[in-house]
Parts: sequence; structure tokens; C-alpha cells
Amino acid sequence: MSFEYDPTQIGFQQNPLPIFKTLRDEHPVYYNARLRFWALTRWEDVWNAASDFETFASHPDHYGDTEREPTELMPRWMMDFGIFYLDPPRHDRMRNLLARTFTPRRVEALSPTVRGLAQELLARCVDEGRCELMHDFAAPLATQVIGALLGVPEADRWQFRLWAEKIEQRAPDVGVERAELEQREAVDAIRAYLADLVAEQRVRPGEGLLSALLRAEVDGEGLRDDEVVGMGYQLMVAGNDTTASLIANGAVRLAEHPDQQRRLAQVPSGIPNAVEEMARYDAPTVQSPPRITTRPVKLHGREIPAGAPVVLSWMAANHDERQFPEAERFDVRRPIKRHLGFGHGLHFCVGASLARLEARVAFEELLRFAPGYVLEGEPQRWASTWLRVLGAVPIVFDAKERS
Repeated sequence: MSFEYDPTQIGFQQNPLPIFKTLRDEHPVYYNARLRFWALTRWEDVWNAASDFETFASHPDHYGDTEREPTELMPRWMMDFGIFYLDPPRHDRMRNLLARTFTPRRVEALSPTVRGLAQELLARCVDEGRCELMHDFAAPLATQVIGALLGVPEADRWQFRLWAEKIEQRAPDVGVERAELEQREAVDAIRAYLADLVAEQRVRPGEGLLSALLRAEVDGEGLRDDEVVGMGYQLMVAGNDTTASLIANGAVRLAEHPDQQRRLAQVPSGIPNAVEEMARYDAPTVQSPPRITTRPVKLHGREIPAGAPVVLSWMAANHDERQFPEAERFDVRRPIKRHLGFGHGLHFCVGASLARLEARVAFEELLRFAPGYVLEGEPQRWASTWLRVLGAVPIVFDAKERS
């Protein structure tokens, strides 16, 4: 049988590592004619491509055939919003404004809020001695934190989580056409909500990031309302799904490696490095949105034409033995100088510091409340073209070790 890499298939996320190894070893420059995309999976190739925005651009106008959808993996209607799909100089202007408001100080100031929320969520599970970790802990933690940061009223924040799930993931019993319809509806709903919120905060500013973006200027020029909506959209969606997935995937890996779980419970100072290994091993964003070649690219004996969509697989590159010895071994003590769990280059995750803070605090508190937790059944992994998503992670607290 001929080999096909198709990340849209329901079963792809169950165990993508053998697929990624085949790609790296046998098809380092892969083309799927049916879905119309190219893929790079080796560390060096992915790292270099992500660093070269002039050759691997982001804006959909670079596609050679503008009359067709760019690729089945990312239809054009999903590429018209936010800085993920912008190139310099407009990208730089918007990101600089975001960097001025999304500061390390602003993120670190959230630490007490994150810890208090984590403790509150876990305390609800103590009497039961069990919880469904994704929706009882990881997801509400991420949703409340990003919602508070942006200035979304507390009563409305969980609705963003529900919308984000429709956009980024597909349950096994949902067909492709139905999933796309739900995606479009969710995107439209988020845009409409944020447009109303931004308009309101233009008149009555609050303390959240949206209001800070409305006030920010670079060289005397601020952002338009629609630009603030676009940035809020991407931060809200990414802050929901990727952070929750990082925590849930990491919790599963620790349960599968109880010796490492015990070590971190006993020596919490190892948790920050463990979070980096979690992000490397199960990259929250499995692969980047497609980049578009602005010129022909020759690599490994093949030529990618100009105007072609190219997927850069963060997760495949993070498991490249050429970069990481024993790459498929999960090890919280692995010394990590760099990885692609939060992307790289022009579109490196602007919220990486917040995701790291949330994950660190989440595991400090989880391992304090339930140092010996175990999985209660098989975690449910949802289908997603881009994310390493868990739909359910049932765990049981170890009553003997619970503090």
C-alpha cells in the first residue's frame, strides 16, 4: 500500500509518532496531491522554514491559484483573521503593539489568580476522589485565565471554551461537513461577541488586555477595532485549547510514568523543566497553519513550487532523533535548550509565557492535591487537524497520598 499522510483522519491523533517517523526518514519533503499540501517534518527543515518568513510566508494572497481553496487542511475562510496569517510589515506593527501590552509583568501578576483558581477547581474534586481532568480542571483553568486577561466578563468565559472546541477539534461521531458548519458558526459567534465587547470598551475602557490594545500606539498609530477583534479572537481560542491541551497531555504522560510523577511531587522545582518536556513530547499545536512558498524551494531532491501550502509539523520535528536523543522517550529530566512546542520564528506563540505559568502552577497544585493520581480508564482523544487534543481524561486521586 502507498503511504499517505492525512492529518484530517479521525484516527490520526491516536498515535501519530510512527507516521511522523516514516515522514522524516522516507518522505522528508512530502506532498499530498489529494489534499493539496506539502509537509516538512525534520527538525532542521522545520526550524529553518519557520525562520524564513520571506520564503515561507503566511498571508493567503501568496497562494498561486487564488480561485481555489488553499488546502483542505485550512480553508480560506479560516485564514482571514488575526496575526497568524499576516507577514511583515503589518504583522510586526500588530505584534509590537501586543508585546507592549502582553508584558511579562502583566503575565506574572496573574500568578496568584492562577494558583487560587487551580486550588478552587481541585478542591471540588477532593471529596469525590476523582475528576475528569480536562473539563473539571485544565479547560476551566485556561478559560478563566485568558478570559480574565482579555477582560471578558466571567459569566461569558465558558461559552468561549465551547466555541473553541467546535473550531479546533472534532468528536469521533461528527462528520466532516457537520464539523465545518459548526466551525463556521463558532468563528462567526466569537467575532460577533468580541466586536460588541471591543466597541463597548472603546467607549468604557476596562482593565483587560483588549482595552490596553485599544489604548496602545506605535509611532502615533493605534489599532482599528477589527484588528483588536482579530487579536482577541486568536488569543482567546489559543488560550483555551493549547494551554488546556498542554496540561491534559502532560497529566496523562505523568500517569503513564509514575516514577516521574512521584519525583515531581517530591521535588516540585523540577516542574518547569517537565513542562518543557511535555510541550516537546505532545506539542499542543501539532503543526503550524500552512505557510505559502513565495518562490520555488529545492530540498532533499524535491522542488516545492511557488505558491504552495506547506505544513510545518512541530510535533514531528520535536521527535526527530537527529535533534533529540531517544526522542520518543518521555523524560521530565531531559535537558532541553529549545523545542518547537510553542512554534518558532515570526509566529512564535505570543502567549507562551502565560501557558508556561499556567502549566507550572497547575502541576504544582495537582501534585500537591493528588500526588499519586492514576488514570481511570483510557483517555479519550479527539480528532483535530492541528491540536493534540484530549476530550476526556478520567483520573482517580490516591486517597492514601492525598494531602
